[in-house]
Amino acid sequence: MEFEEYKQEEQGEEDYVDIYSRKAIFGFAIFSTMYAGVLLIINLWVAGYKQIISQVVLFILGFSFLSRYLVQLLGFKIDVVALQKTIAAKKQFTNEQILQLSSITAIQIGLNVIAGLVLTRYFFKKYFPDDDYYPRPIYRPVIIFIILILFLGFIL
Repeated sequence: MEFEEYKQEEQGEEDYVDIYSRKAIFGFAIFSTMYAGVLLIINLWVAGYKQIISQVVLFILGFSFLSRYLVQLLGFKIDVVALQKTIAAKKQFTNEQILQLSSITAIQIGLNVIAGLVLTRYFFKKYFPDDDYYPRPIYRPVIIFIILILFLGFIL
């Protein structure tokens, strides 16, 4: 039949992969560039772009060292001993301590946003240009992230 010749091929299930979405990676990048990079690495691994993983790892490590160097270069230092004494005595933080913590937090969030943009606008867009993927649910990464933050909070 002539009609079947014009029938478009449907994409099979194997053409799609389950990966974390661009929004999920950017959202995690605001809090932790390393964690967002791990999610992107998982995406690349699942999609078969294993040779690109080293580039993402180098970017994450390089950006982490660069951001720490930038914070030190700007002269922001936290008096850890004074913070520990304040916390141990259950006193209120001084205005200077609050200003130091908020300055470093603002700079770090700004740098994390830049890293998130690079991860999503360069790497993600380059290797996943089309929307031919099923977005993976993020409840597992969220739970793991919360556990890591709580665990590392108790250690540090």
